[in-house]
Amino acid sequence: MRMQEAMKNPNVVFVSPEMLVSAADFSSTQKRAILTQWQDQLRQLLIADEENMQRFDASTGANAECLRRVTDAMTRLSRSPDRE
Repeated sequence: MRMQEAMKNPNVVFVSPEMLVSAADFSSTQKRAILTQWQDQLRQLLIADEENMQRFDASTGANAECLRRVTDAMTRLSRSPDRE
């Protein structure tokens, strides 16, 4: 159940990408899938921001910073040995 929630809205299940990486209840494969989903969602938000379709409560800078952190987390995860 938590995996399904994380795939839909990673930012709701996890406070930060770093928290996801340190989560003990997900395999490396699951973490990569969630981070990829999170990355895709953030990229879509940034594209919408560029096209002036920004949501009322959105922050372009916050989305860009979170995208950087998600990308960094993916890099760190890919460098660590799999523990599935």
